[in-house]
Amino acid sequence: MLNLLAPAPAFAETPFLEISGEGVTTPLEFTRAELEAMEQYEHVYSTINTWPTKRWYIARGVKIRDLLSLAGFKEKEATLIKFVAADNYEMTLTVKELLQDKRYYFPGLKENHPSDGSIPGSPEGAVEVEPILALLSAEDSINPDEMDDRNAPMLVLGQRAVTEQTWLLYVKYVKKIEVLTTPPEKWDAPRVNVPDGSVLPPGTELKLENKNTDADKIYYTTDGSEPTLNSPMFNWS
Repeated sequence: MLNLLAPAPAFAETPFLEISGEGVTTPLEFTRAELEAMEQYEHVYSTINTWPTKRWYIARGVKIRDLLSLAGFKEKEATLIKFVAADNYEMTLTVKELLQDKRYYFPGLKENHPSDGSIPGSPEGAVEVEPILALLSAEDSINPDEMDDRNAPMLVLGQRAVTEQTWLLYVKYVKKIEVLTTPPEKWDAPRVNVPDGSVLPPGTELKLENKNTDADKIYYTTDGSEPTLNSPMFNWS
């Protein structure tokens, strides 16, 4: 008797990440194994959520700029980078704020108060860090042994100022990165509950608001100067 064994069908590994859009020349798909085989970047990140609460985050993964480079990133044409999660949650950042602005880990984040994000920490000793697509991470930890892949792949990035609230940008379960060439939209102008031209006595409580009051932040000054990322920030909570 002759027994013939039929060959088992070969199944390709399901794509883990897709990079596409008009801002790249070569759309790509990556499996988890391919991402894990790439050069890994590991660092502790300082971050603040919108409550606001201070947190550490340790993460290891692939640099965003390395992934975009493989896809033929159009540096002169690209304007926006959109991260789409498995549940279709989206977060869009400008090329400038993600790749061109310097972002840091602030080891002094929890100085002056260990958790209250409305009390600024110290900007001293800031270390520049890369935005990454994390394959391993641990929330509120600086211990690499506590990292796991439960939120992978996840966008993780540093702060531009020690008070910047970046945790909202940490997109979990990223399945797609779209590089766009459309002009960025603008936030709506913030409003204050005081008629223009009013003169108020010191100590008057002011309420600032805008359309979303979440991802869009209101930085302000009280001396007439132009606000920056290092200016005080109004937080609705």
